[in-house]
Amino acid sequence: MLKKDIILKKNIELDNFYKNIESKNFNHALIEDINNIGIKGKIKYQESLKAININAIITCDLKLIDARDGKVVDIKKEEFVWDDEYFFESAINDQANIVFGESFNILEYAIEQIVLNIPMNFTINYGKISFVGKDFTLISEEEYQQEQENKEDPRWDKLKEFKFKNQ
Repeated sequence: MLKKDIILKKNIELDNFYKNIESKNFNHALIEDINNIGIKGKIKYQESLKAININAIITCDLKLIDARDGKVVDIKKEEFVWDDEYFFESAINDQANIVFGESFNILEYAIEQIVLNIPMNFTINYGKISFVGKDFTLISEEEYQQEQENKEDPRWDKLKEFKFKNQ
């Protein structure tokens, strides 16, 4: 979408769908593939700021690599909220998104939003503990605390051997 079209229309409804994504370089080690990207929402041009505000929902199918076991995980119809501002001119702060050139490629920026929302250590194996050692059991915090209370301190064993004169 060209910058001048956005400026002229001011408010643009988005209802875009991209089936086969050609680019496979997502700059994220755990993303194998992104497909079937749907974008529904609005683009609003703000004349005073020379910026656009995007408020949309991105849905997509993902193939991600689990960071714990390396297996490929297929995720269908994952949703991401896209609420961001993009400036056509240099902004005052260094945290602003600046659009270079005369066009705003909705698909590229949507993919960027998807990538930013995937954790660097993505896994579906939360809470799974691999038992590697032997002769141990998994206990709760309460059981651990009770065990610590009932445990005798070995430093006191020497006192048991001590004989008092009155005995």
